[in-house]
Amino acid sequence: MSTAPVRLALIGLGNMGTAHLEIFAGLQPQAQISAVADSHIPFAERAAAAVPTAAVFHDPLDCVNSADVDAVVVATADDTHHEIVRACIARGLFVFCEKPLTTSADQSLQLVNAERDAGRRLVQVGYMRRFDADYQHLHRTLQSGRVGEPVMISQRHRNPLAVITFDEQELITSSASHDIDVFRWLCGENIREVSAITKTSQDASTVTVVLTLTSQSGVLGVMELGRGPGLKYDIGCDIVGSNGALTLTPPARPNRVTADGHGAQPTPDAWMQRFHQAYRSQDASWLAAVAAKSTIGPSAYDGYATNAVIDAALASLATGRTQSVQQESENHSEVTTPGDPISPRT
Repeated sequence: MSTAPVRLALIGLGNMGTAHLEIFAGLQPQAQISAVADSHIPFAERAAAAVPTAAVFHDPLDCVNSADVDAVVVATADDTHHEIVRACIARGLFVFCEKPLTTSADQSLQLVNAERDAGRRLVQVGYMRRFDADYQHLHRTLQSGRVGEPVMISQRHRNPLAVITFDEQELITSSASHDIDVFRWLCGENIREVSAITKTSQDASTVTVVLTLTSQSGVLGVMELGRGPGLKYDIGCDIVGSNGALTLTPPARPNRVTADGHGAQPTPDAWMQRFHQAYRSQDASWLAAVAAKSTIGPSAYDGYATNAVIDAALASLATGRTQSVQQESENHSEVTTPGDPISPRT
């Protein structure tokens, strides 16, 4: 393994990009932030002030094509991911892309195929829950066979209205992506079909979406996604197995109380607080893999598979009927590198 630092370009410097910048700055000397880029000039200037030695770009594609770097972190707006990641693949750069990989299954499949044509895995998608200690405990316990085969996996993902104003479609396209990936990761297989139903309160303040999934072998999945003024940031996962059950253990944390003695108000970065260590573990793992000229986290195919489920869920929402998930098999689009297997269980 090379001892030279991995030279990074960070593209997209809003809240998520800034969080990655802070993490990688703390991973020096293994990481060297060599370039920063954002089309929003104040964001680029803020990052430049934090990392004075980095080259500054206002055009993300110019950064990908010109910066003297080994790898790229993409945390731009969702609809820009496809073009930026494709440019990284074309240049042979390792790329970590925040979820979603793209905004459609077709675009994500294009990236899977571009990576296949390049002959090696270059892409990792930011499904940070796989790096969370509590989710990893669920995964290890399930894989050990202690609770038998999985029968049903239930998840919830709630947000306060003060932070999230998503409608039912956005709850599926954004909030559901992590839960869909977790379901595939825990099952170790793709999703065969999905149905979606939704309910909005009369004053439109509270929206709930319920997705019902079936895996290829018949494992059931139920996902509750919602936002409303009476909700707090809350995630959960329960697994029913043939020989027992598992429940996601929330991380211990002190109760916070406001000056008036009531519970603390929801904060915009509540998910960052919950998954702070997962983000750090994810970024450190990716950095170590890139230093070894490899990548082992959630793949471009994982990003594509999630998009395929989302597309089917949106179709179900529109039609009121269960929809089959249309996607290419992993073998069709597989990219292999020695010592670098591709699997939903990665």
